[in-house]
Amino acid sequence: MYSSYELSEGALTAELCNLIHANLPKDYRLRCELPYKKFFLDGVEMPGIVSGKRVDLSVWKRRKTASDHYQQHPKYVIEVKRAKAGNKRIDRDLQRLAAVVEVSNGIRGFLFVMSEGKLPSRFVSEDGHAKGRREKIAGSDYAFSVVQIWKASRSFSHVQKAHYACLIEVVPAA
Repeated sequence: MYSSYELSEGALTAELCNLIHANLPKDYRLRCELPYKKFFLDGVEMPGIVSGKRVDLSVWKRRKTASDHYQQHPKYVIEVKRAKAGNKRIDRDLQRLAAVVEVSNGIRGFLFVMSEGKLPSRFVSEDGHAKGRREKIAGSDYAFSVVQIWKASRSFSHVQKAHYACLIEVVPAA
């Protein structure tokens, strides 16, 4: 759509936000830019990993209480990164997501990595498919696994120059 214009990470996050919001069931809510500490169980702190940091997107499930009020509980935390942000920044997001998954009550952690015009070889094979292996996340007992790859190109013969969206989940390493 914007052939020679690189979209910002914020624009990519906003578009992902719109896509998620449009497809959520009525008892789910999408929330943006909440502090990481909001997803930890009471009394748990991880200042070296999450101090001052915010989750890009989170999905919360609404439940009706016995007194006809609603409570919201987080189900998913989602980070968004451009592939060209580099492995160091991607790894930091994966470590933060692993911390949430580890010390929360069943929250799942996901990372979307977007790449425009270049194959993100860390997550996508040379033939344009998701790499199926789990890779350990440094400093945690968790790994990441590429769940899904979406590719846009003029033809499937141009996998090196296609646009990619990679959905990555944080999972137990074992």
